[in-house]
Amino acid sequence: MGSVKIFAFSLASFVLLGATFTLRFFHPPEIPPNPENTEIIKIPIPKLGLILVTGFSIAWGSRLLMDTIGKTLKTQLHTNDITVIMLGIGLILAFAALPAGFFAVKIGNRQVMLTGICTTILSIILMLNIGAHFLIILLTLAGFSLIMNGAIPFVLELIPPRWAGLGIGIYFGGFSLAMSLFGFVFPPTITSLIAGISAALAFLLASVCVMVGGKYSSEN
Repeated sequence: MGSVKIFAFSLASFVLLGATFTLRFFHPPEIPPNPENTEIIKIPIPKLGLILVTGFSIAWGSRLLMDTIGKTLKTQLHTNDITVIMLGIGLILAFAALPAGFFAVKIGNRQVMLTGICTTILSIILMLNIGAHFLIILLTLAGFSLIMNGAIPFVLELIPPRWAGLGIGIYFGGFSLAMSLFGFVFPPTITSLIAGISAALAFLLASVCVMVGGKYSSEN
C-alpha cells in the first residue's frame, strides 16, 4: 500500500510538472519591444536531463544508505528495534545542515558536494568492513549532509534563472520517481552488503553528474 501511495504521489508530481512546463511554454516572459533584441527561448534539455539523473541517483543513494545503516545496526546489536537510534541519526542529520551550508559558502557548492560524496562512499566501505560504530556513523552523516544540502544550489547554478522552477521540479520529479521504483528493484530482504555497494554506486553516479554540471556552469 505504501508503494502505491508513493507511486501516486510521483505521478501527481510529474502531472504538475508537465502543467507548469506547458504554461511556461505558452506564456513565456514578455518579449522586448525592439525585435532586434528578441531572444529565442531555448529549453536546456541536456541540463534538465542531468538534473533528473542527479535527483534519481541521490534518492536511491539516500534510501540505500539508510538501509545499510539500519541493517548493519540490527546485525551488530542483535535487535530489530532501532527506532530510537534512527531518530537520533535523523536529528544529527538535521543539525549537520548548518555547518554544511557554511562550508558550501566558503569552499564552493560543487567542491563540497564532491567532498561529501567521497566521504559518504568511504564511510560505507568502513561500515561494511568494521561495523556501524559511532564515529563512522558521524562521518557518514557529515558527508551525506553535504550532498543533500548542495543539491538545490547545484540545480540553481546549472540552469538560467528563468528555468529555476522547472529545474527544481525536475530534480524532485527524479527523486520521487526513484523512490517509487525502489521497491520494484530492491526487495525488502536486501542484505546490508548489497545495499551498501548499491548506495556507493548511486552516489558515484551523482558525482559524475556534479562534475558534468561543473563543466556546463563553466561554459556559462
